[in-house]
Amino acid sequence: MKKYSPLKEHTDAKLRYAQLYLDALKEPKVVGSDLEKAHQGSFLFHLNGVVDAFLAEINELYGLGLKGKHLTIDHLKSAKPESKKSLKEVKKLGKLLGKKNWLAELRSFDPNNVKPAKKGKKSEVDKEVSNLVEEVVIIPTNPIMERFEDWQAKMRRLISELRESALLGSGKAPKK
Repeated sequence: MKKYSPLKEHTDAKLRYAQLYLDALKEPKVVGSDLEKAHQGSFLFHLNGVVDAFLAEINELYGLGLKGKHLTIDHLKSAKPESKKSLKEVKKLGKLLGKKNWLAELRSFDPNNVKPAKKGKKSEVDKEVSNLVEEVVIIPTNPIMERFEDWQAKMRRLISELRESALLGSGKAPKK
């Protein structure tokens, strides 16, 4: 477990760094600036990096011995673990990446290519109600931020679930 601990810390650090950029994106002075785009890019870089860092954890836990550029889903799928058990964590990640879902969307997301939401025509009644509501409370929504927050939460849950599974599957879970 001596080699595993720094790998686990690296994965956890990627999650923390993504959270730091996500929190920075909530600052009013960042919205609409170049800093916003920079933080979005950094958030995506670190959140995408969580998966790559976790692949290194799996490699170590199962004793696969893969190096650097071979730490991919495909290489991990074809590797034979010391325990001869199937790598269900790799299978799950592979399935997630192969479907249209949040993880596949995250991996291919480009904030520079987001189309603004279309606004429909409002009737006179809708305009009056809308004006009244705006006078009471103005809470701008940002679909990109909502998506980022959702991805961050899902990534935390996914890594926690897969890490627990990998520790149990590799026989390296801490003794209670």
